[in-house]
Amino acid sequence: MRERAPLRERTAVKAPAPLPQHRLVSAALAAWLALGPNAAAAVTAQDTARARELGQEAAELFRAGQYEAALEKFTEANRLVPHPNLDVNIGRAYEKLEQFDQALIHCKIALNAPGVPEATRSAAQQCVERMQKLVVRPIVKLGSRPAGATIRVDGRVVGETPWRGEVEPGDRRFELSLPGYATSTRSLTAQRGQVHALDVTLTADLAGSLLTVTSTPTGALVLLDEEEIGRTPLRQFQLDARTYTLEVRAPGYAPSVGPLSAESGRSIERVVTLLPLGGVPEASGPRPMWPGWAMVGTSAAALGSGGYFGYVAFDKERQADQLARTSGAPEDQPRYNALVADMDAASLASDLLLVSGGVLLTGGLAWLLWPEDEAAKANTAPPADDGADELSEPSDDAL
Repeated sequence: MRERAPLRERTAVKAPAPLPQHRLVSAALAAWLALGPNAAAAVTAQDTARARELGQEAAELFRAGQYEAALEKFTEANRLVPHPNLDVNIGRAYEKLEQFDQALIHCKIALNAPGVPEATRSAAQQCVERMQKLVVRPIVKLGSRPAGATIRVDGRVVGETPWRGEVEPGDRRFELSLPGYATSTRSLTAQRGQVHALDVTLTADLAGSLLTVTSTPTGALVLLDEEEIGRTPLRQFQLDARTYTLEVRAPGYAPSVGPLSAESGRSIERVVTLLPLGGVPEASGPRPMWPGWAMVGTSAAALGSGGYFGYVAFDKERQADQLARTSGAPEDQPRYNALVADMDAASLASDLLLVSGGVLLTGGLAWLLWPEDEAAKANTAPPADDGADELSEPSDDAL
């Protein structure tokens, strides 16, 4: 027969106070004894003491943010002496580790246990309500054109398009296959509580590739391996998967010729700009004057700056010469050297600016004053008169 504890020891045990949601259930072991001798009959005093020790260690680890270690000790304590308080604490540890499914299971176990104290029941109920919002699995809506494609999620067949269903959260891979069409693969990161929509256009497997060609000017002739296939804009022309020679040509323009590699299941787009025969025509119109004025203005600034630095160089030279004539003290040597260095730097800057200013001024004046090229004028002149619109002089016979 199990020895009963003295009356004074049994009456000293009190039920745990209600536990607020934001705090860990830390009175689990006190609650075991509060439930009476029947709850403790299946465990030994050694198990109870060890479970109390594990619960206290787990609570400290939980508060320190070491949730995995806390979960391990809570689980071991619950194995020794099962109790709803420990299930709530295990659920909270799983919640911190974002393993919401496991958290919901343990909080429901605590909630449905017989004889649960009101404080524990309240904590378990709040845990269940939180977890039920978080364990909603992601939903994916998947459609295809054409419909009826077989869907595989991470390699497992789940149905045909159009399809709507739940998937596991995380990175998921969707594969759509339909006879006569190339297999299409899509990936997404499924998130809890979210509805994800995918719409996939399948490419005919027999088409190989689809070619689109646009050009400037439009209406250019398109040839593949010297065979005419249409005029630009040419859209969604079906090709076999192989290599071609693509040519785009138009009257009055140099043709564009190049290789074209068609791969099965891929679309190809080519944008071609044809050049007129004889090259790009020169722009017509009078020569703009702003470049000349820009060079003249820049030259004025350069010449002014060059004059300023020339004055600085002259002043530094004068000071150095005066110091050399009036002082022979060794302590004035560093000052003399600094004046000479400043003079050389200012002189160099003045020379560069004056030369640059002179070049810019010459270029600007030449731009503004030089007469336009006769050939350029010829480009803007009206076309030569071939006499087609000229009135002929009446002949003597017509009078």
